[in-house]
Amino acid sequence: MNEITAGCLAKSLAGHDKDRYFIILSVDEDYVMLADGKNRPVERPKRKKRKHIQAQKQPLLAEGPFSNEAVRAAIRDYEKTAAVK
Repeated sequence: MNEITAGCLAKSLAGHDKDRYFIILSVDEDYVMLADGKNRPVERPKRKKRKHIQAQKQPLLAEGPFSNEAVRAAIRDYEKTAAVK
């Protein structure tokens, strides 16, 4: 299993939020806490099993207290660069 940390981008692979992007807020042994800054704000993160996400190894945000604006901006910037490729 790849090593994931807080601040990394994750794509949901299962569930009603399939194919949506999130930022990982915290990592547990089996679960991660995810936020997208809009539907899932930082104050109310989504708990998801690690096996149901595909995470990038390179963090987009520095660790620390995350804000909804920073999370939305990181996801938006990633989607713009991914659409260009």
